[in-house]
Amino acid sequence: MKKLLLISSLFFFCSTGVLASSGWHQKADFGGVARHRGAGISIGNKGYIGLGHYNGSGTNIVLQDWWEFDPSANTWTQMANYPVPNYAVSSFSVDNKGIVGAGIFGLQFYSYDPLTNAWSAIASPAGASSDQLGFSVNGKGYHVVGTALYEYNPSLGTWTTKSPMPFSCISWSSAFTIGDKAYIKSNNQLWEYKQSIDDWALKALFPGPVTGGAAAFAINGNGYIVCGGYIGWLSELVTEVWEFNPVFNEWTQLEDFPGMARRFTTGFAIGDKGYMGIGTNGTNFRDFWEFDELLATPKNSPALSVSEPYPNPSSSLIHFDAQTQSGPELSVVITDASGRIVHTGDFANGVLDVSKQIFGSGTFFYRISSADKLVKSGQFIFE
Repeated sequence: MKKLLLISSLFFFCSTGVLASSGWHQKADFGGVARHRGAGISIGNKGYIGLGHYNGSGTNIVLQDWWEFDPSANTWTQMANYPVPNYAVSSFSVDNKGIVGAGIFGLQFYSYDPLTNAWSAIASPAGASSDQLGFSVNGKGYHVVGTALYEYNPSLGTWTTKSPMPFSCISWSSAFTIGDKAYIKSNNQLWEYKQSIDDWALKALFPGPVTGGAAAFAINGNGYIVCGGYIGWLSELVTEVWEFNPVFNEWTQLEDFPGMARRFTTGFAIGDKGYMGIGTNGTNFRDFWEFDELLATPKNSPALSVSEPYPNPSSSLIHFDAQTQSGPELSVVITDASGRIVHTGDFANGVLDVSKQIFGSGTFFYRISSADKLVKSGQFIFE
């Protein structure tokens, strides 16, 4: 959902950066040296970045340090080093532990326990490989190599080979998890993994440039792909931000990332905020950014503002108010939790009321647009 703030300026200045209509807010720089191809995960209410390499001097410098980010204090703390220097690893979090492994310098996987600040070796999948994806869903972890999918069970400490995927996941692809489904963007394809039936479905094609080494995370029911490189080759980079809405199966381009374009960055989510940092454009970075999707706006969207639905939740009526009562016509599409369209209509004089008598109880998703351009999306609940 998008909240277009009605304030006299588009920028809010603070001590660590600028909060703009793009929704990005620069936080304290990453605690270690600048790098790329590192690992980034979240465990509970903390984030972690480490490993990676840099070679600005011509010599490949491989790193093994591991840092914890506390968003409440906006601080970084160095934790126990990863057992070996490495980069291009697979990483995910499951069962309140971080799982990191494979990579350029060894295929071994390790588990990180934030309570003891200690690493321990665990089993590794038979097909472990570097520059491949890791993700987790419903208490299980996954390592992707080409068309092979390996599932990690933290209770047993074992890996299981799942059915072959219907596509080959290229190096430097991106993954995020929304609810009980995982999503992989490989080239311009987006694939949804339904864990319960071990099956994949092709979703809406990614409309942006085909990039690699982008950051990915999911917050508030939507997935995000940020920056990336390898549009043809190393020198072509983007600052584009794309949002995927699984209910409407559609991509929306948001206002650009305000930092430097880069590749081999890393991203993760903590609560309802996304985070992205490090990476390179030939020069390595250590800057770190927070993304608030409530403050983000679609790129080239109409100059309109629509209120959050209120009251939400409601036992009777829910209201939407547009910023003005004139201008481009606003239309709405509402679906239920299964994705079935239950209502379509238009605003009347800048106002839209929806009634529980029509919808019944449950969670519903809305998409408000003007001239086919997204203005706002989100959800509301009838109790």
